Amino acid sequence: MFRFKINNNNKIHSGSLMYYRDENSFDFIPSNNTDIFLLVGYLHIGIDSETMTAQQVWGLQPYECWIKKTLDVPNFILGELMVEGDIVPGMTYRIEGCENWTTEFDSETGWVCIGESKKIINDLFIKFADDTIAVINNGKLKALWLKPIIK
Repeated sequence: MFRFKINNNNKIHSGSLMYYRDENSFDFIPSNNTDIFLLVGYLHIGIDSETMTAQQVWGLQPYECWIKKTLDVPNFILGELMVEGDIVPGMTYRIEGCENWTTEFDSETGWVCIGESKKIINDLFIKFADDTIAVINNGKLKALWLKPIIK
């Protein structure tokens, strides 16, 4: 079992979050070294085992499944998204409960929310990489907010 923690230190990973419609996939350029993967469906959150911090998001997320909706982008802090618990380098782990998550897309702003877009009082919003926000509630990932360049 693992939990997420936030290090409110204003550090984020720089790069460009891309979405390729012809491939139905996200990519983060340049990619950072990661050797642990947390899966939201087929979307990967890459973790560096030396620092136990999330580096980027990449992977399959079919555009045809996105629900068009006006999204209220959350206020967030800048910092590191950290993982702690029983995690072994070189392994892939599925985020518990994510099989029921939906993907919502605001075509006006370009934001994509994978997971629960409704905010509640205990939600923590952390921008850990350019155009990438994680929503953490009680140590669990509740959603990912992504603003890719769509190609």
